[in-house]
Amino acid sequence: MYRRRQKQAAVTGAYGLGLASIGIGLLEIAAPQYVEEMLGLKDRKIHRGILQVLGVREILHGVGILTSKRGNGQLSSSVWSRVAGDVLDSALLGVAATKTERPGSFAAVATAVAGIGAADLYYAIKATGHELANA
Repeated sequence: MYRRRQKQAAVTGAYGLGLASIGIGLLEIAAPQYVEEMLGLKDRKIHRGILQVLGVREILHGVGILTSKRGNGQLSSSVWSRVAGDVLDSALLGVAATKTERPGSFAAVATAVAGIGAADLYYAIKATGHELANA
């Protein structure tokens, strides 16, 4: 019973991350100027383009998680792909940190991204553990 609850918690958490991915992606695609403003970046076409590409990636991560079959490695692979995306996001945030005009707002966004990254890593490990136990 305990193991089943743990597995369900891992799946529920991963699905929550999938929904969060879709929401973040939609924001980056539909309102890149708002994201630029939160990051304290000047409104530039290149920034908007990068954000929109990142938004597409986020949506694809979310769809991948939400459509994954349990027990065959798909869910853990999908969540690990978010972790890989977090590494890319962190690198891009490092570059953006040198260009921000609003360090306080930027720090808040970077902290939120770090928190989401920690959740991604946690649920990737959990999903992997449960899928390996069921193999």
